[in-house]
Amino acid sequence: MSEFNQKSIRKIPSWLLLRVSKSKLAALLFFTGSLQVSAWTQAQEISLRAENITISEALKQIEKKTGYHIFYDNTHFSKSEKITVDFHNTKLEKVLSEVLSRYNMKYSIVDKNIILSKNASSPTKGDGVSTRDVQQHFITGVVRNSKGEALKGVSVIERSGGATAVSDENGVFSLKASSARPTLLFTYLGFERLELTADQSKIEVHMKEALEAVDEVVVVGYRAVKRDLVNGAVSTVNMVDKEKQTLTHASQALYGTSGLWINQAGAKPGKDATTIRIRGVNTLNNANPLVLLDGIEYSFDEIDPADIETITVLKDASAAIYGSKSSNGVILITSKKGQAGKTKIELRSHAGIQQASFLPEVVNDPILYMQMRNRAEANSGKIALSYSQEQIDEYRAGMGTDPSVYPASDWFDITLDNGFLQQYNARVLGGGDKYTFTVGGGYMNQKGIFIANDDAKRYSFDVKVSAQATPRLKINAGIIGNLREFNEVGYGTGTVFNVIMRGLPIISDYHKNNLYGSSWLYTPGRNNIENPRMEVEQGFTYRDYQETLTNFNIEYKLPFNLTYHNTLGYRRVDHFSKDFIPQMYTVDPKTGDVKNFNSTAPRIKDWDSLEKQFTLSHRLVFEKEFGQHNVHAMFGQDYQINDGRGFQAYNWGFYDNSLYELNALSDQTNAQATGGSTKDILASFYSRLAYDYQQKYMVEGSLRYDGSSRFALGNQWALFPSMSLGWMLSKEDFFDSKAVERLKIRGSLGKLGNQAVANGAYNSTVNINNSYNYSFGGVTTGGAATSALADRNIRWESTTAYNIGFDMNLWNKLNITGDYFYKRTYDILRAIAIPGQVGGLSGPTVNLGKVDNKGWELAVDYADQVGMFKYGMQGSVSYVKNKVIDIADQQIISGRYIIKEGHSINSYYLYKAEGYYQNQAEIDNAQAVYGTRSKLRPGYIRYANTNGDNYIDDADKIITGNTIPDYNYGFSARLGYGQFMLDAQFQGVANVDVYPTGNVAFPFNNGAGVTEDWARDSWTPSNPNAALPLLTTYTDAGENFINSTFWLKDASYLRMKNISLTYNLPSRWLDRAGISKAALYISGQNLLTWSKFKMWDPELTTTKGDLYEYPNLKSYSIGLNLNF
Repeated sequence: MSEFNQKSIRKIPSWLLLRVSKSKLAALLFFTGSLQVSAWTQAQEISLRAENITISEALKQIEKKTGYHIFYDNTHFSKSEKITVDFHNTKLEKVLSEVLSRYNMKYSIVDKNIILSKNASSPTKGDGVSTRDVQQHFITGVVRNSKGEALKGVSVIERSGGATAVSDENGVFSLKASSARPTLLFTYLGFERLELTADQSKIEVHMKEALEAVDEVVVVGYRAVKRDLVNGAVSTVNMVDKEKQTLTHASQALYGTSGLWINQAGAKPGKDATTIRIRGVNTLNNANPLVLLDGIEYSFDEIDPADIETITVLKDASAAIYGSKSSNGVILITSKKGQAGKTKIELRSHAGIQQASFLPEVVNDPILYMQMRNRAEANSGKIALSYSQEQIDEYRAGMGTDPSVYPASDWFDITLDNGFLQQYNARVLGGGDKYTFTVGGGYMNQKGIFIANDDAKRYSFDVKVSAQATPRLKINAGIIGNLREFNEVGYGTGTVFNVIMRGLPIISDYHKNNLYGSSWLYTPGRNNIENPRMEVEQGFTYRDYQETLTNFNIEYKLPFNLTYHNTLGYRRVDHFSKDFIPQMYTVDPKTGDVKNFNSTAPRIKDWDSLEKQFTLSHRLVFEKEFGQHNVHAMFGQDYQINDGRGFQAYNWGFYDNSLYELNALSDQTNAQATGGSTKDILASFYSRLAYDYQQKYMVEGSLRYDGSSRFALGNQWALFPSMSLGWMLSKEDFFDSKAVERLKIRGSLGKLGNQAVANGAYNSTVNINNSYNYSFGGVTTGGAATSALADRNIRWESTTAYNIGFDMNLWNKLNITGDYFYKRTYDILRAIAIPGQVGGLSGPTVNLGKVDNKGWELAVDYADQVGMFKYGMQGSVSYVKNKVIDIADQQIISGRYIIKEGHSINSYYLYKAEGYYQNQAEIDNAQAVYGTRSKLRPGYIRYANTNGDNYIDDADKIITGNTIPDYNYGFSARLGYGQFMLDAQFQGVANVDVYPTGNVAFPFNNGAGVTEDWARDSWTPSNPNAALPLLTTYTDAGENFINSTFWLKDASYLRMKNISLTYNLPSRWLDRAGISKAALYISGQNLLTWSKFKMWDPELTTTKGDLYEYPNLKSYSIGLNLNF
């Protein structure tokens, strides 16, 4: 039973609300007070007998026996008054009439609902609320869409009183308001929020479909168009959906986007960018996509994520309008703009702690370490072992008495700590009929997980104004900028993480006199003098970037439906860095002997650079509707100048560690300096013609003609055409489906370019230095020599792209997008080797290769709402197969990687492992072995003689594995009820391999330590099927550690990228404070990972096999967003 009280209404689930047919709804709305009783109701009879019960208890009994839901105001009944009822097979309406008669009440029956109310002549009762007031406060209504169709599940909230209701399948709702003219808020998934004042007891409400639901505008090349008119493969990320995520770098927002491989190889503060690959890897050169901010070439590094409105990814020939830089795909960032209307203020804040997502398990027990080291050396055939039993016994006895001499150092615990992150953003936006503006600012402070020299700060700002100066002239201007500062350890993050991972438990943290400790025990390699804490705390690398983009744009409407656009952009990046390495010492904790760690210190290196980019763009656009025919035509011209210069100076031998300025040393004997500058120009002409009929049939074509100074005369210009078609099949008269709301078939093809070549690569390199001087007649004359050859005929890399796809919407709730694509890149630019007979010259850069990428992608999006419960799911999966088609009869081998026709770029080139030698007889009887047979031992890795020549050499290597994942996938879920919302996002890759290397992967490498895996599961006669071979030292048993398939690991993974729980504060709490919206949330990033690869973070190692990188971070955050 649902009871209305005087101050609030109980929240009513949708299944308890009025279920009204259209005819009954009309009667209910227009014939107030009339009695609506169905024939079925008149025929229903009930039996009810009870003594001394309240009216509420009696009504509950009627609900139970009839299945009806009764709505009433409980202030009309006394809570203490008791009644007696006795009915036997009595019609329902008679039971209601007799029970209610003493209270001067009446009832209305609509479907399975009974509404009780006072008769008009009833006196005031309870706390003085009259019947007239009560009737005015009882609001009923129906909610419809723009087509007049009823909407089920619309949430209706009274802003001041907090009463709530949900519309039923006929769109009908009913609630008891706290005032005669309540303000009601209507919300429904896929529709715009609607707020209105109910000045009648019966209302009809029409909600408008949200723009993104029915008329979403997508930013594509030099144009914003309706989603239905897009023929290309385009994905859009709305940053509103990312507000609860901890994004320290804007590129992280692209995780889960269909067709993209996003990989973060480390989360060092200030250096946490992701690697982005769109539909595979097209080239042997830089495969990064082109990124533009509001039409100007930019970088994800240079923008605060909070300043972004949307990110659009052009994945197919739709990118061809950007010509010479488009072959790797194009990413268009749209920044936040002002809005006409009341001035609004947005505040965003969050803070949290961060930790390493994964750290390897290393042996920190010094006794176990020494025993394993001795065992490894013995297994490798050594007689004299590093640690005697007397030393081990002494160490064991001393650990409890003097930890500075006999330490058990856990270097991860000593050098790492929780990181901390805080971000704050504020924005003011507003405008009037003829102008809009926005002003924003942000601050980020991130302390990394190192105990020192590990932090980053970002100060961001943006100002944008737009003014309709005249009926024809619109002016837009803006500036966006950042100041980024960060510190890292002096020797470099990768180097120091290497030191930490190879740190030995027998090295003392601090000695008694507060000097950095070493070890009194000798270990082969440098670890006996490397103290990880020292290398974290001493020295630093400071960097700052000052980045600004100034953008000025005018739009002028000309006669004949023409509009002229002019854009002037100026981007500037000032960069300064200082590296300082002080003099450092370690002390033997037993003898007190002090050792100089670095002889060429203190030393300093300063670097100062400036990058400038000037862009000028002109466009003439024609747009007109001819009845049901729509035409768009554009012609444009862009001119871009890139200018950069840099200067570096170095010196060492300063008096002490307190001086770290270059001019602090009078003796400049060791000083070095270098510098340089670069400049390139790109000129472009482009055009586009687009036509559609009734938004049913669409055709579009574009041309771009680019000229670049990076190529020699005769090869500077290239043409990049594209064409696309679209057919909105669901708009055809013959297409009749109640389930399919929208179905579009589309296709595209085009040519895209890549100017992936250094400035002046078409010219030979000439070196001028003392090495080439020559003496003529006793006089030394300066000389010069060619050091690198060149090919003046090099030209653009080009990619031909084909795409066919579909977009479908089912039941206005489920969106499905699918694409099949094929790309061929040819004329790939690559430096080639030349025969040694020519001399010590570098080979020229030439056009020599072809690479294919083909695959498919599928994305789904489902959202629905049932009453106060909202839910939705998104998912995408993409498959891409990369293959080298032609490389001019060459194969390029680099270590364990190979580029060869018929295989993917950078496939693995490895010996084939075939398990272990289990005994000496297997070694003796093997037809072919790697290395020297006498050095092999049981437990060593066995390799296949793949070509059968009884020798194992490079000819036996096989091509295997993937460095580029075949599958990229992601999915997210959203669950909401009332004021709460739970969001979760997952991301993963499949069919990708990693070859881990370094001190953690291989035991005792150059004096390093060893991981617990080698202690738990290495080969012994009693453990013949162990995960790892016989424990040996890396340097003494190289046969186990050659490049082989044994060490190749599956790096597929699934990771929970984000999860957040949000509470949206009720409006009635906020109105008095002038707050329009407030959301409090907790969130986590990278909390869970599922993978077969346990040695290290699989995402980190997908692009980097060595284990020396700063780890990715997991975080726990709390945030508050406020709108005024």
